[in-house]
Amino acid sequence: MLRTPTRPIPASAAPTLPAAEGARVRRERPRYAIPAARLRTHAAAVFAITAAVVVGFLVSTPHRVRVEADGRALVVETRSTHDAPLLARAGVRLADGDGVTKAREGGIDVLRVERAHDVRVTADGVTYQVRTPPATVQELLSLLDIVLDERDTVLVDGRFASPTVRVGAPSATGDATVRIDVRRAVPFVIAADGRERLTTSSMPTVAQALREAGITVRPGDAVTPALTAPLEADTRIEVRRARAVTLALPSGHRVVYTLAATVGDMLREAGVVVPQGAFVLPSPTDPVTDGLSVRLVQLSAGNDEEREYVASETAFVADESMLDGETRVVAGHDGVLVRRYSVAYVDGVAQGRELVDERFDPEPVDTIVYYGTKTPPPPPPPAVSASAGAAALAPGSTLRVYATYYTPASAGRPASDPAYGITATGVPVTRGIVAVDPEVIPLGTKLYIPGYGYAVAADTGGAIKGYIIDLGFPDGATIDWTPGWVDITIVG
Repeated sequence: MLRTPTRPIPASAAPTLPAAEGARVRRERPRYAIPAARLRTHAAAVFAITAAVVVGFLVSTPHRVRVEADGRALVVETRSTHDAPLLARAGVRLADGDGVTKAREGGIDVLRVERAHDVRVTADGVTYQVRTPPATVQELLSLLDIVLDERDTVLVDGRFASPTVRVGAPSATGDATVRIDVRRAVPFVIAADGRERLTTSSMPTVAQALREAGITVRPGDAVTPALTAPLEADTRIEVRRARAVTLALPSGHRVVYTLAATVGDMLREAGVVVPQGAFVLPSPTDPVTDGLSVRLVQLSAGNDEEREYVASETAFVADESMLDGETRVVAGHDGVLVRRYSVAYVDGVAQGRELVDERFDPEPVDTIVYYGTKTPPPPPPPAVSASAGAAALAPGSTLRVYATYYTPASAGRPASDPAYGITATGVPVTRGIVAVDPEVIPLGTKLYIPGYGYAVAADTGGAIKGYIIDLGFPDGATIDWTPGWVDITIVG
């Protein structure tokens, strides 16, 4: 308890009472109150002392912190709230550019050290050298005020990559510096199907730029510059469409794609020689039109029969017992229409011919293609999401890739090449065959691509590097795919 101090009152100040009253004079010691300002000062001092005691108690209480750095984790007990003593206790030293993040997981504080790495960024003819902890390509480009346009592409260590991929780890080639190259889209002109249009692309070749623009190169089409030529700014790409012609020959029928102007030129281009005693319908001087059917009518010497090869049809029948995307083919065969004529010859020249009868030998049988309509089960939920640099792709994992498409005709090989339409694994290019970078997706991997279906990684390509895949389609198929980013699922 605080006691109020007193002091004696001087005699001259004491009051004097009348003597008649006979009263005694008593000198009291009045109390003096302490000023309010001094009371507030005393209270503040007491509060400060109390707070210091509480803080000291809390600081002195050790707490556990898990330090994660360089692939290892160490739990330390500390009374410090600063990062430096914690890292020192864990034997971790920070280098220039290293980053430290804090989190609380499972009731314990976690201190993570992200080591910085050298990154070299090249864009618009300028090279930047930065040292940074792991970050996405987009974050690094934003740091350097580099803006990506819609069709610009990014290469990380020479491989096609998404702007969302994290970089910062040393290069897979052993180079301590990660290389990021920004490839700008360049303008070019496409002249195809009777019109010209200006567009842009950052794809490296003419073939890839045409696919990105939605232009399908069919068999026999002439493309200038060549499909394998590099795409350069202001290039004019001309696509001359070949016409499909069905040839019905004694040896069978086939479809050829030609730019020839007349039937005779088309036959010479296809290496077809009209033997003596045979004729061609329509006439060799007739013009070639798309979808034209040309047949060679062979008359054997002294024979009064004419054999016309009749192509079988292909019918598509829905089958509810099969999954969507599955097919079953019941092969048919072509037929031969035999006409017997009565022919009159004068000096070896037919003067007239009269039809006696006609029959099929054999009769043509249509090929039936049964296609499934049953909705397939959904792909398995992704158990582990794959990321850049993943060592393996587990079934159920997902991968974000840039998906384009190709056909045998757009692969760059001429139709006369024995390897035309044959993949790197020896199977023909068709729907369900996908070209990949084997260092990202091993050959033989089964995939599920939304909007395309189930497929297998069975082909490679010179321009397929990194996180980009090429979806296979057969020649003549209707292409229902638009190049773009897609999340695929690893099936097995």
